[in-house]
Amino acid sequence: MAVELIDIHFVLHSILAIGMGGLIGLEREHRKEKPRVIAGVRTFPLTSLAGVIFSFLSPMAGMYLIEAGIIIFGGFSLVLAFLKYEVHTIGVTTPVALFLTFLLGILIQQGFIFEAAFVTIAVTLLLLTKERLHRIARDIGR
Repeated sequence: MAVELIDIHFVLHSILAIGMGGLIGLEREHRKEKPRVIAGVRTFPLTSLAGVIFSFLSPMAGMYLIEAGIIIFGGFSLVLAFLKYEVHTIGVTTPVALFLTFLLGILIQQGFIFEAAFVTIAVTLLLLTKERLHRIARDIGR
């Protein structure tokens, strides 16, 4: 019986998570007029990678590790929302996007690659079209 030293699926899923989280993180940092970026091009890939790790270790841990990760990263998202409030930045989009990025990592590790890619593209497009969406909402209000 041969011992598998490297789980190639884990490696590939980690690379995908870093790439998908990185795309969202790049969007969060792309505007120069932002005075301070609290979570960006490094935080989002790390968060997605954490989702992969929590999901990967869950069957071996014999516990509710994915659920614990959801609680932990939900808490991180709340802390991020509080930090944004403290520096007088409005909105909860970044904390919600951060939490979704953790869930992306779980999706990837569970084998839902297409679904994770779809969510990544949808989140990135929603984030990129902020001004256009706000303009549409104002126009509808008129």
